[in-house]
Amino acid sequence: RNPFAAREGRSASAAAMAAQMLPDWSAVVIVSVVLSVVLVSVVLMVSRTPPPGKLAHSGTFIHEDPANDDAILERKRDFARIVSTNRDIWVVTDSSRSAATVLPLELHSDGSVDEQTARAAYDKLKSWLQAELEKTSVAATPDMSKSGCVADRVVYFASVAPGFDFLMQHKVPPMILQAKYVLMVSRSGQVRAAWYAFVTDKPAPGATAGPFVVKLVSENLSCDRGGRSHTEFSYTATATREKDMEKLISKHIPHMLKGIDTDSWDAYLVA
Repeated sequence: RNPFAAREGRSASAAAMAAQMLPDWSAVVIVSVVLSVVLVSVVLMVSRTPPPGKLAHSGTFIHEDPANDDAILERKRDFARIVSTNRDIWVVTDSSRSAATVLPLELHSDGSVDEQTARAAYDKLKSWLQAELEKTSVAATPDMSKSGCVADRVVYFASVAPGFDFLMQHKVPPMILQAKYVLMVSRSGQVRAAWYAFVTDKPAPGATAGPFVVKLVSENLSCDRGGRSHTEFSYTATATREKDMEKLISKHIPHMLKGIDTDSWDAYLVA
């Protein structure tokens, strides 16, 4: 018996077995292509899903300032309630650059918000804004040595009315889920505020998130408006599968920081 022939036979058998164990690469390629097509189709389907109500995927919104003392006080009460959660107003500044940094205002409240508590929240916001603006390049500008007008505009926005009116104007059911605010102060002294909320056109009991997130971003609240008595906003309405608002906002932090550092807000406005 030829030992070399036997060895060659065993080698051929081993090679054949190895070939059978190797994947059919043509099948792998086909499966990969099919999965890619399905994934792209899902992404396109989600991106083309129309937002609730009359919302577009992006647009603008105008909201009037409160017209009398009672309306102003109600906004201040709303603001104090939101502050008292110690959770729902984040700040992003040159020195506070991470997600989930809560506006550092301490309120002593038993849960109810009276006029005294509302005014205390406003005064603390004004002091905080003054301190932040003094760190910026506008610190030497006389008009910006007073933070009262900026505090007014922040309070007018960080309250119930603007978000509610925004949804009503666009025929969206007022089921506001996981609403949060972000207050941003740039190196140059620009002050902008944003409101986030999950929304849906199919409200359901017990829902904690919706298929769309709306983001409403203010103009620069520290600019001179002349005689204008309203605030102008840009908005986006984006389909999402995210269920945690904090995670969603955290993904926008790099875009916010670009605005903080350079006053270039375009990437954030469309995010």
